Amino acid sequence: MDPALRSAIEKLHGPADWVHLSTIDRDGGPHVTPMMMGLQDPWLLFSLTGKQKVRNLERDPRACVAISKPGTMAHVIVWGRIEIRTDAEAQQMWEAMIVGAFGPEGLGKRARTLSRDATMLGLLTPEHHRIYGLD
Repeated sequence: MDPALRSAIEKLHGPADWVHLSTIDRDGGPHVTPMMMGLQDPWLLFSLTGKQKVRNLERDPRACVAISKPGTMAHVIVWGRIEIRTDAEAQQMWEAMIVGAFGPEGLGKRARTLSRDATMLGLLTPEHHRIYGLD
């Protein structure tokens, strides 16, 4: 991941903060959802539980995420493609993301096995980005 992008995300985003993820709906319009996001080079990580997001990404993996902090105009926009995974490595990344946001006890409350029928991990590979309002 571009070091400037990683630094900007780390300035704006905490592990339990929300971002806005946009996928492409079947009619070509945006489908925007507030979500938690994790960061593990070279990806941005998303816990995918909604059926609509998954259908959209299976049809067209392009996505965009807006990362901001309340009370400021500073923000980062990242465009890329999301790969959906449920394998053992994805499970480890998902659990690390949940522990980072909620601590080990939080994982205990949210523990689940990734599967195509329930929660999946989305890995967004950044293709380009815009950083605004950060020095």
